[in-house]
Amino acid sequence: MASLLTRFGRLFLPAEVEVRKRRLELMIWSFLLSLSFYPEYFGFLAWFSLVRPLMIITSLKGRSAFSAAYFFSFFFNLFSLYWVAMVTLPGMLSAVVIVAFYYTAVLMVFHRVYHFRPVYGFIILPFLWVGMEYFRTLSQFAFPWSDLGYSQAYYLYIMQIVSVTSVHGMSLMIVAVNVLLWQVLRKTLSPERRITSFFISAAVVVLLTAYGWIVVPKYPTDGSVNVALLQGSVPLDVKWARNNAHHSFQLYDSLAQSVADESVELFIWPETAAPCYLSHDGGCQHIIGNTVQRTGASHLVGALGAGTVDGEQRYFNSCYHFDPSGALQKRYDKVKLVPFSEQVPYQDQLPFMKKKFLRKYLTIIDSHDVQWWSDFLPGDSAVLFELGDLRYSVLICFESTFPEFMRQIIWKGADFIVGITNDTWFGRSVGIHMHSRIFITRAIENRCWGVRVANSGLTYIVDGYGRVRDSLGLYEVAVMTGRLKPLEGFSFFTRHGDLIGIWSFLITVSTICILLVTWLFQRLRFGRSSRAA
Repeated sequence: MASLLTRFGRLFLPAEVEVRKRRLELMIWSFLLSLSFYPEYFGFLAWFSLVRPLMIITSLKGRSAFSAAYFFSFFFNLFSLYWVAMVTLPGMLSAVVIVAFYYTAVLMVFHRVYHFRPVYGFIILPFLWVGMEYFRTLSQFAFPWSDLGYSQAYYLYIMQIVSVTSVHGMSLMIVAVNVLLWQVLRKTLSPERRITSFFISAAVVVLLTAYGWIVVPKYPTDGSVNVALLQGSVPLDVKWARNNAHHSFQLYDSLAQSVADESVELFIWPETAAPCYLSHDGGCQHIIGNTVQRTGASHLVGALGAGTVDGEQRYFNSCYHFDPSGALQKRYDKVKLVPFSEQVPYQDQLPFMKKKFLRKYLTIIDSHDVQWWSDFLPGDSAVLFELGDLRYSVLICFESTFPEFMRQIIWKGADFIVGITNDTWFGRSVGIHMHSRIFITRAIENRCWGVRVANSGLTYIVDGYGRVRDSLGLYEVAVMTGRLKPLEGFSFFTRHGDLIGIWSFLITVSTICILLVTWLFQRLRFGRSSRAA
């Protein structure tokens, strides 16, 4: 253990001056790449922030290359995901350390191919990167938050291509442009090839912008479904204070009753807006039912859920649909849970990682009020709620980061998507804006209107081209009414799926298998040569 900690320390505090300089440069570029996800103006940084890191990593060999790759990946994740510590510090550290290995693995596979033949490395890197991003959507370890494609989410013309390629297609083009710009800096290439690489990289961005300019309608059409979005901005310590649930109920009741528009068909409350286990709390159901009945419209309410599974009491992050009469109609339990925040991945197979077990041995959790991960259980599948002749489905918080999950919901028959979340945990950090832009990307991919309701913002209605129609400000206590439009048709992505992501994943797996087989063959041949000698 001491040796492992020593090595880890040397990774960040190397003794050699040249290595320190190299690490400093890698840290700067990792920061610039993370900055591309920040609001409004910084997305352009993603198109060239990988160039120098790639040049540095390929100039090294063996452990030095691995250390440089992991160092860059670690700090990119740290700068991108630091705000997770506001929810759970152990969860943030776990996510940063583990996710960094994903990037490192891809960079090392690329490193191996590049040193076999550089041109193969240049060609395959975009597919390796996207294959890794797609892999991060699989299993309970999934954490597809900072896919490179999301860095362009403020450039709506550029983002329109994701309705064809998915966000993973955008990531592929960003990495490809970085590779092309790398060629511009290679002094060993002829001036003609370097100039050609520059113009091809510029053409990619120009063509993406032109495509978006062509497909985005000049005059936005109005929606036809009337909704009311309730943003209570309830502080977390107030919401979860003992015996203080009445505060939230009174607040959301007053917001709902303040809506004078009788044409509203659906009122939407944020994630866990009702601070109770609504699944079995009859008093809570009665209070909300009265609020619903007085508005004369359906309500979607975020709250917790509970139930007995295999003889054990389990808990869920849920939402509930009430009809205009105040009756509870249907419930949905969140399927995609945040690893090391809402759950320990494969908690039933790893019971020693549950909070209940850890509390027995790590007294610091209770004595110092450490924000550890929760032990929620994932739901079984998505649920369609009925609103007259229409149907809608819900993405709870983190679920919006899964392109294929929302695509399946649309394919299943949803006419529009509701996203509910409680980003109050993230303060005013970039996490709020990153999360918001991910939801907008899902709307563009499927050409589907969406309604996003957050406890403290960002709350808005977005159309199928990513244009925010109406919105509320951060930490505003208000209700907003607006209209959304039911789905008119499937996008290419909705019809055919994440083709680029799937094929990139297959190429990545095939490349790794080829490298492993080659390595084993070389080892066997070397062993035979040694025995013969």
